Amino acid sequence: MKKWSILFPIICIAILLWIEQGLEVSYMWKTAAKVLLFFAIPFFFLKATTFQFLHVKKIQKKSMMLALGLGIVIILTILGAFILLMDSIDLNALQLDLETRVGVTASVFPFVALYILFGNSFLEEYFFRGLLVELLRGSKLKWFLPSFFFAIYHVAIFLPWFEWPILVLAVFGLWIGGLIFQWLNEKSGTIFPSWIIHMCADIGVLLIGVYMFYL
Repeated sequence: MKKWSILFPIICIAILLWIEQGLEVSYMWKTAAKVLLFFAIPFFFLKATTFQFLHVKKIQKKSMMLALGLGIVIILTILGAFILLMDSIDLNALQLDLETRVGVTASVFPFVALYILFGNSFLEEYFFRGLLVELLRGSKLKWFLPSFFFAIYHVAIFLPWFEWPILVLAVFGLWIGGLIFQWLNEKSGTIFPSWIIHMCADIGVLLIGVYMFYL
């Protein structure tokens, strides 16, 4: 199972990277592929597994409040970093890439934003902070690999947008953030604290999208 726990996310990330960068398909098809690889396939093959990380009864109020506080800090950090690095980011090229390669325009952005905020964030937390951690339970790798895969996965999204120094910084930040997410989840035994923080981080990014598309 340990070998499968390492190979499966590598295969998933490679396929999604190929779809993201190599195929000219709409955001809807990319989303469908992600749902299939991150949720449907593992849920089907591991349906006998008890997913403790989804048990609502295990939620602790203290962990949730801490997650919310950290989430607010992350929103402010993302917006602050954007303001500081704005001159190093080609917003016009970023918007053009979103419209032409990804298919996200100003008219569909609100719907995409809702999916990113609630659907995409849950998929990623389910896969990286829930499933992979559960499969690696009992191994020290559970503290390194899920967060590492989470960070590397986002290269598929960030690759065309930033220069390498900013890209490396973003991936490193995602890895460290993933470790913090995982630590919070260990306290409660569920993925809900990290899901809250993830949604807050998405709020920060989506606010940048609002600025880019509408302001």
